[in-house]
Amino acid sequence: MEVEKKDRILVISVDRDNDLGEKAEINGPVIGKENVIEAATKMGLKDPSDSDFNALFEAVRVHDELKKQYAVQVAIITGDKDVGVKSDTKIKDQLDEALRHFRANFVVLISDGSEDEHVIPVIQSRIPILSVKRLVVKQSEQLESTYYKVKDFMKESLEDPKMARLVFGLPAIALLLTAIFGAEGWRAVLGLLGAYLVIKGFRLESYFTGAADEFRDSFTRKRLSFFIYIIGILFTVLASYRGYNAMQNWLAMGLFETIAAFLSASVYYYWIAGTMAWLGKSIGTKKRSVSRAISIPMFGFAISLVIHSGVEMILQPDTSIYTFISSIIAGFILLFTAVYIEKK
Repeated sequence: MEVEKKDRILVISVDRDNDLGEKAEINGPVIGKENVIEAATKMGLKDPSDSDFNALFEAVRVHDELKKQYAVQVAIITGDKDVGVKSDTKIKDQLDEALRHFRANFVVLISDGSEDEHVIPVIQSRIPILSVKRLVVKQSEQLESTYYKVKDFMKESLEDPKMARLVFGLPAIALLLTAIFGAEGWRAVLGLLGAYLVIKGFRLESYFTGAADEFRDSFTRKRLSFFIYIIGILFTVLASYRGYNAMQNWLAMGLFETIAAFLSASVYYYWIAGTMAWLGKSIGTKKRSVSRAISIPMFGFAISLVIHSGVEMILQPDTSIYTFISSIIAGFILLFTAVYIEKK
């Protein structure tokens, strides 16, 4: 953007939350170098720790520097303590008033932080911005920048349901579990975090979302499948509980033995839970297939039978190998029977 000597520049300092009016009782716009200096002095005497009065003096300094080459005026534009639409509307009106007093071609914006820079679109809708000068007290520059970044992130998180569940939902669950179960709650927290990372890492969100939608739909329509889903959930909890208790006695024996103990005590209960979920879905489907409703649970039982037999071989090494082979043969028979029923 080229600036010629004939161009007129308005240097403005924006006080979006109207600290000038709240603390020094000065209403905007304040136009003219002497008036700005007087307002800045009153502001500094009222609250020396406020960075706004530093920005006012910076506006005067920039005004004096540009005055050597251009026709320049300086002004203070104030908003409202109710930051948002109300304050930005006042800023727009005061900017129009300042431009009526001094018909400028460009604006140089003096800002004391990220909050004031939110009004840039408002200013640009009225007049081109030649430059933005950000003045932050050196001791607080990094702290203030971090504050506004965190503030914007929290605001965006609240507006986005997915981010809200992640940023606020998971920590809330963690705090509740810790409050209820104490130190033991952290194990549940780590387990939930691990489950969440597995779901995100392997892109399983669609499966869980579909299951949640199906569960909610079955509840709202008061179908029989909802009752069956509840039974499936209870068996899942029971399976996890039995598996957890069983593995406590094998923790000192090794990883494989611990996993084997968990599966031995829970695999059949997980099969019942899965069967309940499958039956609930089959009942809720308009195109019901009896053969498929039977074959899938048979296939699941065949797998459960082989897994249970295999882990028992780990837990009880003296178990005959023929027992394990027999379970595999029985599994194949169930598998072929399931395939036959489904194709029939």
